[in-house]
Amino acid sequence: MLVLSTFLGSLLIFSLAGLPIGFAIGLTSMVLMFVLGSPDAMILARRMISGVDVYTLLAIPFFMLAGEFMNRAGLVKDILLFANALIGRVRGGLAYVNVVGSMLFAGISGSAVADAAALGSLEMPMMERSGYDRGFSAAITAASSVIGPIIPPSIPMIILGSIGQISISKLFLGGAIPGILIGFALMGVCWYVSRKRQYPTGERVSLREFFRIFTKTIWALILPLIILGGVLGGIFTATEAGAVAVVYACIVSYFVYGVKFNAYPEIFRAAALNTGVVMLVCATAMALTWYLAVGQVPQLLTEFIRGITNDRLVFLFILNVLLFLVGMFIDLTPSLFLLVPILLPVARVYGLDPVHFGVIMVTNLCVGLITPPVGTVLYVTNSIAKISLGDLVKELLPMYVVLFMVVLLITYVPFLVLWLPSFL
Repeated sequence: MLVLSTFLGSLLIFSLAGLPIGFAIGLTSMVLMFVLGSPDAMILARRMISGVDVYTLLAIPFFMLAGEFMNRAGLVKDILLFANALIGRVRGGLAYVNVVGSMLFAGISGSAVADAAALGSLEMPMMERSGYDRGFSAAITAASSVIGPIIPPSIPMIILGSIGQISISKLFLGGAIPGILIGFALMGVCWYVSRKRQYPTGERVSLREFFRIFTKTIWALILPLIILGGVLGGIFTATEAGAVAVVYACIVSYFVYGVKFNAYPEIFRAAALNTGVVMLVCATAMALTWYLAVGQVPQLLTEFIRGITNDRLVFLFILNVLLFLVGMFIDLTPSLFLLVPILLPVARVYGLDPVHFGVIMVTNLCVGLITPPVGTVLYVTNSIAKISLGDLVKELLPMYVVLFMVVLLITYVPFLVLWLPSFL
């Protein structure tokens, strides 16, 4: 209990002090090192190095680099044009375009923040010019961006798989249906709000124009198909899929979209910077989880929850509440590093499939990205929309409802998560 209270207290203090989460976790590890009576800095250093010396984590820089290539190529505008041609002609069409665009872009970026920043900067001004409320435009942009880390390829799924020794390929496939369900649920909100507020209908695109847009966008759409097809067909692993994605993105961006070699240094710099942030959190978190394991925190938590209930369904409810509360205060990536080593052993005691557990965890924590007080996507969207945080959260309320409904649905209907992975 001393280890657990020290862990929670130290992390809270360092976070409230304004330290970056990677440094806060590292300092917490140092505190636990002294509490456990083993003040050996070499152990801490070795644990940090071993934490990032994992083959599967190579997928992270690969997918980030592929995403940077596609972003630099201007794929965002093409995706929005295709989504508009596909569904923009109905009432509230641009709201649907927002959601569909996020679902398509998710197959390229794998990041909610990248989704919100890239798509939001184009979508929100477009919606406002067409007569949509600024608050609703920002809210649907923020809510749909959480699809990014769920639909494959997903950087959080890679992290979770490497930490928990779970098949990343199965996690990728497990996230596909939940991501699609979230998309349809948000489109339901768009349907209701658009009719209530009488948002405009879009222009019908001719068949010729549709095929023109499709042929231009198909290069972007092929990328997630290559990844999913290769993984599902057993052609390559998720890590190898990242390397294939980089090669494909590089070729397409150069020969189709005209991205020149002089842009490559900036592309590599941006990908390296984003990767470095993730890897710092990874290194410090892996050291921290080792000290938590030495302090028998997972065993203590298992005993505590078993003392409350032996019912699997009740445990699933407790798990969701816990993940929601954590997601409100800690960002997605550090939450995974901190919670997976603690909660996965508990989930196994209750007979929960690791893939099912992983998808529940990522989906629930993704909701935290748009939940105050610490919602990364919430603040990114708010900064673009330039509205008060209170107005944004108010517009998000019906979207919170449908997102929680989807979380509960995939929690208590495992088939929705495990059906596609069963083909591997």
